[in-house]
Amino acid sequence: MRRLVAAALLGVALGCAAVPPPPKESQVKEPSLTDVVAAMRSEARALVQKQSELAWRNWVFGDPIDLAATYAGHESLFSPASMAPVRRLRDQTADPVERLALDDFRLYLAGEVIGRAVAPLSDQAQNLEAAATFQTPSGIEQPYRELNKLLANEPSYALRGQLSDAALSVVRQLAPILEEKERRTQALLSQVGFPSYAAFGAELRGADLDALSALAGKVLDDTESLYRSAMETEVQATLGISLAGMRRADVPRLDRVASLDAYFPADQMMPRLEKTLAGLGLDLPKQRAIRVDDSPLPKKNPRAVCFPIVVPTDIRLSVKPLGGLPDYEALFHETGHAEHYANSTVTLWELQQLGDGAPTEAYAFVLEDLVGDPRWLEETVGLSGEKLRAQLRGAAVRKLYMLRRYAGKLRFEIAWHAGAKDPKELYRKELSRAYAFPVSESDAERYLVDHDDFFYSADYFRAWFLAAQIEEKLVQRFGATWWHDPKAGQLLVSLWRWGNQLGVDEVAKQLGDPGLRTEPLLAKLKSAIAGP
Repeated sequence: MRRLVAAALLGVALGCAAVPPPPKESQVKEPSLTDVVAAMRSEARALVQKQSELAWRNWVFGDPIDLAATYAGHESLFSPASMAPVRRLRDQTADPVERLALDDFRLYLAGEVIGRAVAPLSDQAQNLEAAATFQTPSGIEQPYRELNKLLANEPSYALRGQLSDAALSVVRQLAPILEEKERRTQALLSQVGFPSYAAFGAELRGADLDALSALAGKVLDDTESLYRSAMETEVQATLGISLAGMRRADVPRLDRVASLDAYFPADQMMPRLEKTLAGLGLDLPKQRAIRVDDSPLPKKNPRAVCFPIVVPTDIRLSVKPLGGLPDYEALFHETGHAEHYANSTVTLWELQQLGDGAPTEAYAFVLEDLVGDPRWLEETVGLSGEKLRAQLRGAAVRKLYMLRRYAGKLRFEIAWHAGAKDPKELYRKELSRAYAFPVSESDAERYLVDHDDFFYSADYFRAWFLAAQIEEKLVQRFGATWWHDPKAGQLLVSLWRWGNQLGVDEVAKQLGDPGLRTEPLLAKLKSAIAGP
């Protein structure tokens, strides 16, 4: 009411100027294509921020979360029709950076259209997996999600096999749900402008899938001899069996690290992280953009995680220090993400938070790998002698196993979505090659639950190699203990500032390399396995 009165008085003061008539319908200016897409981008950015906030509160405080409800009112944004204006504007845009951002936005919208459409199936599968139990050989009902923990703690070879077989009852309940999700996803892709699953996945990952499959095959060939020899030794020493007798059910037991908890206490996690970053010229406590919550809240998820709420001004890092090597690795890894986002200087939202995920995973691995560096371990945690040598060798064998596993998964997923007729048999064949031990018929049934949507496994596969390239340059330029040199920190910041604008090969070129190279990682693993 006060606003109306004030307006009336202002009219009197101005001589009671006549109010112009409303514009005729023909005079109303239609929003431009640029304005339409800008409004869509603003809406999407606000929604992602809201969802990230909710995810943060759920992770840290245990607040209930209902992400599905956040989409209410955004139906027109996440519909097949929303692709058209973004595609048109992209085609009209000359600026290559803006075109890249619009490509990322279009892919985000397409992914959300599909994700929302198959959400009931995704929820059904997740809820089933979370609630499902299976009966152990001793007659005890155990949660399905505890299977790997049970396998890791079971010393009996025979009982590990029985536990794995018992859990197949849950896999067989999940399979038809996941098959239907795959079918619906395939059907939806044409509605959002993609001729195939492979076409969408290739564009989403910024990768040539045929070239990536060939690279994965080459990695398997190049590491075959080293892996077989090292894995044979590790399996015999740890499990007392031959590599030929190894099964998927034995892997969690093999992955158990000899207890090093005394070297990785919970109360030293943050001090050691901060000291390491300080050597790089990064003062974590004074980085206002990064908010660290290390409080031991009762409902907090204990695993470290990074939430880029608003890049680059509001990056949140959650950790609930429990101690142990895996806890340190997770904290350093997530801090790599946090530093990347906090040091980004790109201004387009899509290039801040969307796009190829491989580079940010590489930056995270660079910091995580410090926890496995022999010099860092000696000077920071006091690990030395035979314990240090055993840890370095075992860690290298396990990483080589993971590298080969992801190479096999990639080859399987690429061939599967290219139209392979028998995915179960293809999975058995590719993973048997990668593991160098047989994948049984029953284990091959797990191909649907061991599946990353749209080749997400490609991000980790490429990130391991890129991280090793970055580490190689850091050692060459600043020495073996490069984390003591602020200039090394400046090199990392020079990469982080690009946000998500650069792809894997472009990051490699920033280092002076022609593109992604496998040699640095493979040489590093070979050296660690051979030992001093």
